[in-house]
Amino acid sequence: MTLALFASALVLSATASVPPPMEGDDRTAILATINALFDRLGTADGEGFREVLAPEGTIFIHNLMDPADPKLIVRSNAIMTDREGPDEHRLTEKMGIPTVFQRGDMAHVWVPYAFWIDGEKSHCGIDSISLSRSEGAWRVTNMSYTVEPTERCAELGAPESPE
Repeated sequence: MTLALFASALVLSATASVPPPMEGDDRTAILATINALFDRLGTADGEGFREVLAPEGTIFIHNLMDPADPKLIVRSNAIMTDREGPDEHRLTEKMGIPTVFQRGDMAHVWVPYAFWIDGEKSHCGIDSISLSRSEGAWRVTNMSYTVEPTERCAELGAPESPE
């Protein structure tokens, strides 16, 4: 009898901890915007970046490749939206399992990622991405992400392969 009560409590607590999506939940479109951003990496398509990235936003890069000497690099989103020439390398970024928060026209995604250059895993980390919806379209406004050695990828839950 106690086992049945315990199992019922577990089921109730599991269902109670994840509320149903609110009306207007737009998680699919939010994640599609982030995937579209990643799909444009390595391209010369500044106009394509402007479709999914607000040029007035900011990128904070937390470089943890050397744990004894972490670095913070701050860039404007304009480094991507003003691009005119293709990257000489094939760049691939893949997300792990995202956590998506949305309230109206504001959203935030926290997700482990892995990054490949010309098919070789370069690094991984955590993406922290803010988005806003205006004129019916989601755009990335600000990003922060860590850059960490590949030995940390499994611990972070980053994808194993670029496919």
